[in-house]
Amino acid sequence: MDFTEFKRRINAITVPPELLGEAMLMIAKLPAADKKSFETRTARVVELVERKGWGEASCLVAMAITVRLMALDSVLDDRLVKEWQLPAAECGASYVHHEVLRIATEEPVLEGPEGQPVFAVGPFCTRLTAAATPKGRA
Repeated sequence: MDFTEFKRRINAITVPPELLGEAMLMIAKLPAADKKSFETRTARVVELVERKGWGEASCLVAMAITVRLMALDSVLDDRLVKEWQLPAAECGASYVHHEVLRIATEEPVLEGPEGQPVFAVGPFCTRLTAAATPKGRA
């Protein structure tokens, strides 16, 4: 399967924001050596997804989560996206707002200049700004 087909399959999978957040938190709690290992991170995400009852789709859903988290890393340093984060007790870690996770489950994953999964920063930030717009009544 070429990357275009892989990307199409990943983008077609619906990942609940809560599951993406749970995977992100689980990865953050891994020992440093495990965090650096793509295989270990992915195996742990597969275990999480299997425990959640995704059945035969577990491996593909876990890969979608792993790829979306990699793409999320591509936008977390943006000035606007940083406004939607809170520092965590662990050095270098942060908590992200639910809207960031929601958008990360909906935005298309693209291919970065080095072949890495990324989100387009502009559309991602546009959606964050729209999420901040008041929708209630006074």
